[in-house]
Amino acid sequence: MRAWMKPVIVAAMAAAPLHAQPVPPEPTPPEPQVGEIEVRAPRTIDKAIVADNIRQLIARIPVFEVVPRFYHPLCLHVIGPDLAANRIIAERITDAALTAGLEKPKPKCRENALVIITDDPDRLFETLVRRRHWAVGGGGRDVSLRRLRDEFTSGKPAISWNRATMRTGNIDAVMQPGEPPQLVLPRASRIMNSIYRIKALSVIVFDGTRIGAATPAQLGDYAAMHLLTTPNRNIAFGDVSARSILSLFADGPDLAPEGLTAFDRAYIQGVYAVGRDGWRAKVTRAALSAYEQECADERPDCQFLVNEAAE
Repeated sequence: MRAWMKPVIVAAMAAAPLHAQPVPPEPTPPEPQVGEIEVRAPRTIDKAIVADNIRQLIARIPVFEVVPRFYHPLCLHVIGPDLAANRIIAERITDAALTAGLEKPKPKCRENALVIITDDPDRLFETLVRRRHWAVGGGGRDVSLRRLRDEFTSGKPAISWNRATMRTGNIDAVMQPGEPPQLVLPRASRIMNSIYRIKALSVIVFDGTRIGAATPAQLGDYAAMHLLTTPNRNIAFGDVSARSILSLFADGPDLAPEGLTAFDRAYIQGVYAVGRDGWRAKVTRAALSAYEQECADERPDCQFLVNEAAE
């Protein structure tokens, strides 16, 4: 465990409730219905609608920037009052990381992803700022400290940020614990081909008093989307027709998907399929290709299917 992470965990546990909440049972799949066999014409996806939905979700970045992602295995730590729920959350995030193509972490790996469930997120955040400023302050963070504080005081159910995202010509560059990220550039002629944006720390904090009836599976998959990718901080879900676990708190746990949808999985796969030169447009194309593969067998959670004759 990283030395700077220990005070973070202590602060999280201090802000966590002292009682454990029961883990809601996983939903039982409906019994298959026996009926007439429906023969349908071959269908394909509406690429324009899918691409537009992907663009609505991806955080807007400058044209010469690349979408940040993990290159090393996801080393996860989940902190919350209910150990059983923590395990489910961790399993869901780990499964999503493997789907993205990341390798399994080694034992005693150095944490680069943190999920915290607490009833007092404001206290937790101020403790982090005061005692471990590197975890939330300084350069290389994808959101300002002021905006983070505003989000904590506004009562959002979930708040996330990425720390120590760095550009380097060597993805194996080692960053010392507690030190700011180092900028290592290759020769000028190769800069555009060798710049990475590496997630060195990704954090999501859930307010236990505001997550409602969200299941551990929903929380885990929602966290996975924020840890592994970088969605817009304020998605206009009125403009997004795709079913996504990102709508968990916009729609509420009862109306939101029970977990990652085909669209979500394609988005994650798209971010990790493009490699280091993950320009925003490339991610959109890669996610679109992944969605076509997800929906090749026309599974029920594939929305944007149209008859080939209509194409």
